[in-house]
Amino acid sequence: MRLRLRFTKLGKIRFLGHRDLARCWERAIRRAELPIAYSEGFSPRPKVHFGLALPTGAASIAEYLDIDLREPIDITGLASTLSEMLPVGVDVTAVSVVERSATALQAAVTSVTWEFGLTGVDAAQAADLVAELLARTEVPLTIERKGKRITEDVRGAILDITSGRPATAHAVELPIGAAGVVPVPLTLEMAVRPRSLRPAEVLAVLGANERPNLAAPWVCRHEQWITIDGHRGVPLAATVPSGPLATAGVDER
Repeated sequence: MRLRLRFTKLGKIRFLGHRDLARCWERAIRRAELPIAYSEGFSPRPKVHFGLALPTGAASIAEYLDIDLREPIDITGLASTLSEMLPVGVDVTAVSVVERSATALQAAVTSVTWEFGLTGVDAAQAADLVAELLARTEVPLTIERKGKRITEDVRGAILDITSGRPATAHAVELPIGAAGVVPVPLTLEMAVRPRSLRPAEVLAVLGANERPNLAAPWVCRHEQWITIDGHRGVPLAATVPSGPLATAGVDER
C-alpha cells in the first residue's frame, strides 16, 4: 500500500533543512506505528519518497511525500494524527492511497507556483522588472559549477510572472517586515526541467545586481504541478486548510 501526503512547511520550521525534516518525518511515522516498508540490503531504510526539495528558508503549503506500507491501513484521521507528531508549522493537509506504480514525485512534477515577497522596490518598479524580464527572448545567468563559472540561458524555466498573489494565497498571511514594510507580492510559474531556478537566481535575473536593495525575505511554494492525461493537475489536492503562520515578523519565520 502506498500513501501520498500533502503537507505544509510554515513558520520558523522553514529554516530546517531537507534532511533534518526527513528525520522528523521518520520519527513521526514510527510514533504513529505505521507499518512502514523497508528497503532490502545491508542498511535497510524506510521507504519514504519526498517530492522536490524545498530551499532552506522557503515556506510551502504544497509539499508532498509518498510512504510505502507493508499492509493496508485505515487512513481516517491519519492527517491529524501525524500533524500532532510533527514540528509546529508542518501540518498534513491531505492523505490518499495511490498506486505503487505511480510515477515518482520528483519525476512527475513539471512546474511549480511560487510567491515571492519583494523588498527594495515598490509595486510599479516590480511590475517594470517583470515586464522587462518577460519581454526578453534570452535570459543569461552566470553560475559556478564544479569550480568553473558558466553562463546558461534560463528563459525557458520562466513560464510566467505576474504581480499580485497566487490563488492559494488566502491560506498564508503575507508577512510584514521591519518598520511595517509589506513585501510586494509576485506569482511565478517556473519549470523544473532541465533544472529549477533557486530563489537567489530568480532575484539575479530580476536585476538584483543593478538593484542592491532588491531582496525576497518571503518565498513560498504554493503548488507543484504534474501532467494527468494531457492536463495540468496537482499530485494531491488539499482537503484540510492550512493554518496561519505561527509568528508575525519576516525575520522570525
